Parts: sequence; C-alpha cells; structure tokens
Amino acid sequence: MPIQSIQKSKLHLFFKEASGLLAFNALLWWLIPGFALGNLHVDTLEAAFWTHDLAFGYWKHPPLLTWLIDLVFVPGPLSILSILFLSQIITITTAFFIWQTAAEIAGREASRLALILFLTSPLASFYALQVNHNTVLAPFIAGTIYLGYRYLETRSLKSNVALGVAIGLGLLAKYEIIFAVIPLLSLAILIPRYRENFLILKSYLAILIVIAFAAPHLIWLSANDWPSFKHAIDSAPMATHFNYLESLWGFFWGLMTVIATPLLLLKVIKFDGINALREKPKNEIQKIGQIITLVPLLGLIAASLVTGQFVKALWLLPLGPAIAIGLGIIGRGVAINLSEKLNKIAVSGMTALFGLFWFYLSVGDVIARPHEAFFANTKTLASQVENLWTRHQNKPLTCLIVNEQKIGASPFLWLSSRPLVLETPATPWGTKDHLIDCVAKGAIAINLNEGAAIERFFPRLCLKTFEPIKTASLLGLNKDFWPGHIAYLPPEGEACPQTE
Repeated sequence: MPIQSIQKSKLHLFFKEASGLLAFNALLWWLIPGFALGNLHVDTLEAAFWTHDLAFGYWKHPPLLTWLIDLVFVPGPLSILSILFLSQIITITTAFFIWQTAAEIAGREASRLALILFLTSPLASFYALQVNHNTVLAPFIAGTIYLGYRYLETRSLKSNVALGVAIGLGLLAKYEIIFAVIPLLSLAILIPRYRENFLILKSYLAILIVIAFAAPHLIWLSANDWPSFKHAIDSAPMATHFNYLESLWGFFWGLMTVIATPLLLLKVIKFDGINALREKPKNEIQKIGQIITLVPLLGLIAASLVTGQFVKALWLLPLGPAIAIGLGIIGRGVAINLSEKLNKIAVSGMTALFGLFWFYLSVGDVIARPHEAFFANTKTLASQVENLWTRHQNKPLTCLIVNEQKIGASPFLWLSSRPLVLETPATPWGTKDHLIDCVAKGAIAINLNEGAAIERFFPRLCLKTFEPIKTASLLGLNKDFWPGHIAYLPPEGEACPQTE
C-alpha cells in the first residue's frame, strides 16, 4: 500500500489546517479556565508539589509530569494559567501526531476527521484541565503509533530511533505506554507485508533506546523498593466480587470517556462507527483502522486480568489518540463528503462540551454537592495561610502540613515560596528529612474536618492560632463546602505566642 497522503507533511501544513480549531480550543480550555478557576485537580497538585524534590521517580508515578510542570510552573496569580499552558502543549502535540498518522495511512480527509474526533473528545476538553499522568501520556501514545507505523512502512532508521525515544519518554510518563506498542505488534503480525520487519536487525534498535531512557528510572526504582511499579500493578486489586463489578463499571465509563463521544459525532455525520468496527474489513486501510482502534482496548482488558486489578475509568483516557486515529481512518469516506462542514461540526461539539462543563460546575454549586476540587476558590485559603505565617515570622514559609490534598495542598499554587507539602498521616512522599525540615523551620497546618486531626501528629501546634478555613465555591453560591481550620507550628526551639 503506498502512503496516501502528502509524503512530507510538515508542521506548517498542520497549523495551516488546524490553527483555527486549536486557537478555539486554547480559548476554551486554557485562557478562560486559566483566569477563572481557583484550583486544579488533586493529581495536578500532587505532581506540582513533588517539584520540591526533583528525582528520577516518585512513589505513585514515573517522573516526567513533575519535570514538565517544573519547567512551566509560575506560582501566584498565573499559576493555573502556567500549568494549563503545559496542557495545551500536550494537546497540540497529540493533535499533530493524530493528524499526521491518519494522513499517511488514509489521506487528508481522514486526518481532518481524526483531528476533529480528538478535539471534540473529553481528553482534549474536560480532562485537559486535569493535567495528570494519563493526559501527559497521550502525545506519546499518538507519537508511538505514528512513528511505529512509519517504520513498518519505510523501515527508516530515523523512524526507528524516534520510535525508541517516544516509547522511552512515554515510559517516564506512565507505564501504560505499552498499550501503544501492542497495536504496532498486532499490525506487524496481521498485515502480511509488515512481517519481514521481525527479521530485520535494526527493528530492535528501538528497544535499546527505550532501555537507555528507562535506566535512570529503573535504578531509582531499585533503590527505593519499586514504589511506582508496585502502585501500577497493585493499586486496585480485585479482592472481592464487588471489585469485579467495579471493574466492569470503570471500563464502561472509560469507554464513555474515550469512544462514546467520537462515535456520537460520527453518528451526527451519518456514519455507523460501531458497524464499521465490527464488520469484516473491506480493504487493508480499514483493517489498520480497526486494529489501531480496538487492540489497545483489548490490551487493557488483558492487562487487568493478568495483574488482577479492576479497571478504573481514567485508565482508558490515554487511549483516546488511538481511537481518534482509528475511527478517522475508518470514517474517511464520509469525511470526504462533508469536507466543508467538518470545522463547523467541530466548533459546535467543542462549544457543547465547554457549556456542559460549566453547567456541571453550576449544578454542583447549587445543590451543594461538589465532586471536584475545581469548585474551590482556594486563593482566599492561600491568603489566610500567608497572613497567619507572616504574623509570626518574617522569613518565607517553607512547609505546609495537610491532612488531605484536594484543598489542603492548593495554597502551593499561590505561594511564591513554593513550600514543601507534608501529608498526615504520612505517605511515602513524606520522608524523614521532610518531617525534620518542617519541624525545624516551622509550618502552617491546614486541617480539613474530613481528614485525621493534624494536632494528633504535631502536638506543638499552637491552639490559640486556630482559624476557620474560608474557602468558598468557585461560583460563590455556597460557603461551607470545605470546613476546617489552619494553625501555626513554630520553628523548633520557639514557643507558641501567648496571645493571638
């Protein structure tokens, strides 16, 4: 099969075709929330405060997300905008590889459809605000599929080296990069003309490059008792029959997240994506699209069974690029017929998702049932923390002690001193050195009523400094979502103030 798109698709061609949609997406999911939101997802907060100690690994995940956040993070008024800027870089990079892959396999109209399926998906919208290890994996999933396909087609040494780099960096984002490798192996086995690649020695060069990228992380894992690896294979064990039901439920909602939205859009343009996936392929292009779409999902199910873990919905999120590519390839025929309307359909879909997000926040605010930390306006909490500290100390605050992360860790976004966040009860992140540092230099404790009382672990907390937390919801319709208090812990050797 000859490559059916322009042989040398360049970034400038991508931006020429996609710049309008990308700019609109950036407005919806970077600029507006960057100035409007008062907090970020707990996974983002965690990866951000890990930047206090840059390392080759962390107790829950590989290090790449924390490294990237450290490059862009600006504490203070622009903190959320700076982190969501990283999210847009991730989104644009993912979009480019999706567009390029579909173009090379099935032509320009397929690439436009694949791009639109991605930009109207939860991964490029709602979850672009949750900058976590799932979303940061997405460009490496897309890049691995693209570069792997390029190597299968051209047997180019350059593509092979780049493939090794993409997988190696993906491994440092999240170990689930394997779900981008599985469809490539499936293509090499199921498409007869690709099988010769197994007999070519340079095909295995990518493995050596992956090992080189992974080596520092593997050394760190070995020195620290393999914490993130254990977390990856044993964080959600199927110990009871109820866990099997949880797994089915998680897989169902994961499917809703990554495949229902693109299938719905295909339905809008009068294309039966479900039938196109299950029917016998009419040609090699459709077969490739089916493999890229379905094999990662089957791989995830197999991994769940092998490791004995129930599936969490967000685990399917990084598979979004594969699904956009595969469905774009399969639906290329209808895309040709709707060439002029695709952008209008995309803008409508993107606008609908943005409206749905704010409707979700508004309803949660009205009924006083917050489900996400996005509801919180944590700037006021950060001001309380800073004011309490500066009443007793004239040096920068270097430690926050928290008993939960969603709200308690949020002042890290706004405080220019970028304090250490120490969790109680202790987690593997909180080392003995962290504890010694906080006790020696003093801290502010943020105690949410839903967590264990911090004073049990730090009896030197000054009782007279206790202040109720003033954290309203984002829209300000309810005032008591997150009850709790803050308190002052004096540096070692200093007494509590006699009066407050």
